[in-house]
Amino acid sequence: MTGRLACALVLIAGCSADSFNKLDAAPASHDGANGADAGLAPSVLPFAVDDWYGPSGYMGDGETPGAIVDSMKCAAQRPTTWIGHCHHYAWTPGAKKWAGVYWQFPDGNWGDLPGLPIPAGATKVSFEAWGDKGDEKIDFMVGMKAVDGFTITDAQVPLTTTPTRYELDLGGTTYTKVVGGFGWVGKDAAAGFYLDDIRWE
Repeated sequence: MTGRLACALVLIAGCSADSFNKLDAAPASHDGANGADAGLAPSVLPFAVDDWYGPSGYMGDGETPGAIVDSMKCAAQRPTTWIGHCHHYAWTPGAKKWAGVYWQFPDGNWGDLPGLPIPAGATKVSFEAWGDKGDEKIDFMVGMKAVDGFTITDAQVPLTTTPTRYELDLGGTTYTKVVGGFGWVGKDAAAGFYLDDIRWE
């Protein structure tokens, strides 16, 4: 899929016609995606998004190599009940003035390939998030409307410096194989922010 077509399909705010050119080059394979290629998929809820999806869909200013950095830093005392991986994102502002990342299945997939089969009955995607300064505002989303049949977005979520639980309510959303397991978009690159314990449940 070309960058122009991917842009049309994702329908993300601030998207321009050349927003997704980085995706025309195949990214490195993700362990979870490799497992699912062999016919594996999560059989029960909840499951960690990081176990099955790769944060490979770099968008906006993130298309420039090195503009978004995920330093994988954890909270000082990460609870043992948290699953998946720690992420600390920071980015260098560029011409597009926004940046974001989609967790995709498989890596780099904007709809050319089937998504991940997810067990029925999920009611939400939940996650922990907090900022370096506590004045960051981030859009969080799940699903890509044109390929998954739905997109749920919580826009401009104000973060604090304290890890806080947030939820994207799936409600009565119909889903089967999902390409976009989770994502974020930021328009203020003054400071970085943390994500952890991202799960479908």
